[in-house]
Amino acid sequence: MKTGSLRGRVILTTLALLAIVLAAVVTAVTLAYRAKLNGDLRNRLAAAGAAVERAGSAPAVKPLIPGLALEGIATRFAAAPGTGPTKTSSTIQTHKSLLTLDEVLPDRTRVVFSASHASVDHAVKNLLLVELLVAASALALATLLVLRGTRTALRPLSAVIETATRISHGDSNLRLNPSRTDTELGSLAAAFDQMVDALETAVEEARASDAATRRFLADASHELRTPISALQASVETLLREQPERPERDRLEAAVARESERVGRLVNDLLGLARLEARPTRMPTDLASIARPLVEEAHVRAPHATITLSADDDTTVRGDPDALERVLRNLIDNALAAIQPAGRVDVQLRRLDGYVQACVADDGPGVPEHQRERIFERFVRLDASKPGHGLGLAIAQRIAHQHDGDLTCDPTPTGASFSLRLPAES
Repeated sequence: MKTGSLRGRVILTTLALLAIVLAAVVTAVTLAYRAKLNGDLRNRLAAAGAAVERAGSAPAVKPLIPGLALEGIATRFAAAPGTGPTKTSSTIQTHKSLLTLDEVLPDRTRVVFSASHASVDHAVKNLLLVELLVAASALALATLLVLRGTRTALRPLSAVIETATRISHGDSNLRLNPSRTDTELGSLAAAFDQMVDALETAVEEARASDAATRRFLADASHELRTPISALQASVETLLREQPERPERDRLEAAVARESERVGRLVNDLLGLARLEARPTRMPTDLASIARPLVEEAHVRAPHATITLSADDDTTVRGDPDALERVLRNLIDNALAAIQPAGRVDVQLRRLDGYVQACVADDGPGVPEHQRERIFERFVRLDASKPGHGLGLAIAQRIAHQHDGDLTCDPTPTGASFSLRLPAES
């Protein structure tokens, strides 16, 4: 990007154009003035020849000589050569810097009129001098006006520079706020404000992401510390004391249980990290995913009432594995919330260009003030139940990646979760 002085370029361009226009005007006026003077000189010679021709003799011509001299025309008499008939010449001829006209009178007197271009050249030089002085004065005045005009015209750019400098020093709330956006400077100011807004948003998102990362690492460390400490204590006891059964069996079961807990937590953390990648998109029928999950739920909770109802077309565009994880999480949470003979209803509906998967149960439900909080990482409403509080956070993140949403809906009894995704057209 060339970064030469914009003010200098505007001034030089304007003055160059003005100088070209003034030169063209001076040239045109000078040439026209010279042509006019030359025409007048020729007309005076022609008028002198006509007057002599009307006089007809040398004595009658002599009274005209003083008047012609005042007009810059010199008169000279000479005898016409030969003895035959005379012929009058009215052609004006040029000899170096002189214009001449020959007239032969009936009495065979030759009259020669001459006029010099010197007077024309002198007048043209005087005019040219005046024009150059006027042009120089006009150019000087134009320079002052252009300097003042460009300073005024480019003042908004100075405002942009000042605003950018103040923003760089920490005044991030400052904006140009142009009165018009349909002009060049207005468009520049509007684009500048949009850029600053975008940068400020990016900075806020980066800060929020950094804070969320720190919180996530702290929560992950806290969640991992407990099972790892218990696992370490059990292993150290086994190695140090070599207890007899059944104490040995109890410690070994604790090691297996805590190892499984750590494994689940690590898998959830890895799954949460994989969500940063862009999911695969393909036509996916949610009903085809939900049916085997419901059949599996019947096996796990044989005394519970688990129903599935689906519309004919519940196809969305998304990642089948990720969407299966969402539905599995919702059904697993519902089974964990209900009593052995409780009820879980799974409904798949196509509404207004969206497919909505609703999983409802008749368990204790979710308090109203916790319906948003349960989607945060490591949040568990019942610490006595298994899990690490990552399932719903992962599920909602998957929904957002598919341009949809996962919400906890208000319901008189139990809990109801709705997954809403754009339908495949």
